[in-house]
Amino acid sequence: MKLCIGKLFPKRNKIKAYHLLTSRIFRRLDGPSIADQSGTLQNMRPPDITPLYRRDSFNMQFITFKNLTDKGGDMCCHGIPYAEFDRTGHWGIWNFMRIFEASRHAITMKNDIFRLTFESKDYTLMTRRQKFKFGQRFHGNISLFSRFLPKVTYELVEIGNSTFTIHQQLFDNLSESSEIFAECLTRVVHVNLKAKQHEALNPGVINRYSDLYRKTSAIWHVKNIFPDDVKKMPSYTMSVRVPYSDIDFKQHMSHASYCKYYTDCATNAIDAGVYRHFEQDICWYPILEVDIEYRDGLAAGEMFEVQTWQDDENLQHLFFETRSKGDVINRASFVMGLEKSKKNRHSKI
Repeated sequence: MKLCIGKLFPKRNKIKAYHLLTSRIFRRLDGPSIADQSGTLQNMRPPDITPLYRRDSFNMQFITFKNLTDKGGDMCCHGIPYAEFDRTGHWGIWNFMRIFEASRHAITMKNDIFRLTFESKDYTLMTRRQKFKFGQRFHGNISLFSRFLPKVTYELVEIGNSTFTIHQQLFDNLSESSEIFAECLTRVVHVNLKAKQHEALNPGVINRYSDLYRKTSAIWHVKNIFPDDVKKMPSYTMSVRVPYSDIDFKQHMSHASYCKYYTDCATNAIDAGVYRHFEQDICWYPILEVDIEYRDGLAAGEMFEVQTWQDDENLQHLFFETRSKGDVINRASFVMGLEKSKKNRHSKI
């Protein structure tokens, strides 16, 4: 997107160009795309060219956003595509994470933090930490043959001097139940690109969200997600070249893709006999919690390594580290369920 804006609108304000592009992209979504039954175009509604950040709802392919404010909103999906399911027939954890990723990108457009940052070429927003929790029914009840309509809620819950935290939850829009199938806390940092370090948010932003301001975070109190002796545990390492298909619109490997390689590395570790207890593809076992710390990013074509360990005392705890050229890109810890699925999720039987 940055490349397109730079070429098409070299002299225009960047955020105005962005709004113009997004208005064109979504123009067809707000009116009929074909002629009405009379066969003419006379009765077609004029396209809505209101910039997305000014709307309280809009439609995309397969997705509806509604109840949008500068502090939150809802994203409703019209089912789960076949391609989202993994090789065991479960909803792939990395594909699910992409839905949370998508809702953050879309809903944040109404947020003052996003707009003020996007207006400047010297600043950006970077995800630094994510903590996921999954209910047992996420792994056991969502399959190719179950009826489930994902609804993701988004809420801005905390503002710091240079950070803000988003809380997202997954519900079943079909049953309209209050049961939470999954949830995620995401910490985003305001970064000065020239100084390559955190920088305070605009004072006007902090004042705008003063009810959410916390000088010391009440959420992110645990800093180290690795035990001190992790390097002494038996480990497994695999190497990967970043494919272009894993690159997001910022031209870096998407956060969700890292979890895909975590699970691949875990299954390889099982095959190599590095883990205890787990005997089959890790996708057969429910993931209960994921904690990820992001330090840097990867571009297409770069080589990286994923290394994994299992805790010496607690079988449920798996650890992962992604490195490139000796530098740590991210670290993660998983809490796994010990009982694997007994039912083939590709089958109705």
